Amino acid sequence: MTPFDIAVRFVLNNEKGINTNPKDPGGITNFGISLRFLKNMDKEILKNYLIFDEPTEQIIINLTEEQAIKLYYGEFWLNAPFDRINNQTVCNYVFDMAINLGISPAIKAVQRACWSACDNRKFLEEDGILGETTLGCLNGNAKVFSALKSERAGDYRVIVATHPEQKEFINGWLTRAYE
Repeated sequence: MTPFDIAVRFVLNNEKGINTNPKDPGGITNFGISLRFLKNMDKEILKNYLIFDEPTEQIIINLTEEQAIKLYYGEFWLNAPFDRINNQTVCNYVFDMAINLGISPAIKAVQRACWSACDNRKFLEEDGILGETTLGCLNGNAKVFSALKSERAGDYRVIVATHPEQKEFINGWLTRAYE
């Protein structure tokens, strides 16, 4: 198995089934792929994932696991060097964060965790890019993973503080952050 295969299985374990909660800002979701996400994609790119019509709730309902995996690979995995994270557990966790929070916000959380664990604030910019300095700290310090869990939980708390209508999701998000 490749690191992607293992990481995407971790994500799919967290992103089970169809979510039709009307308070979810992403709209209806299946395998963690939301209607909002698909609607924001270019129609030509959607064809790569066998989605030929305007994204609708029915397209989300009919989404296959294979399509979701291809979307995760093409729209997330290939957009940051997740495969250069040495520890598979950390790779799974960071990739899951990227799916749930977005790539740039997830990597910014990694960078803030590196500041805590590596005392690397002078040399590491919070730019949302998984570059050499960020990878070096992430791969070279076991304390980063604990700090990363706190950063992720903090991001979820900020979401709820700024969007109180999402408060019902906080317990699930915090469970995911600390797993």
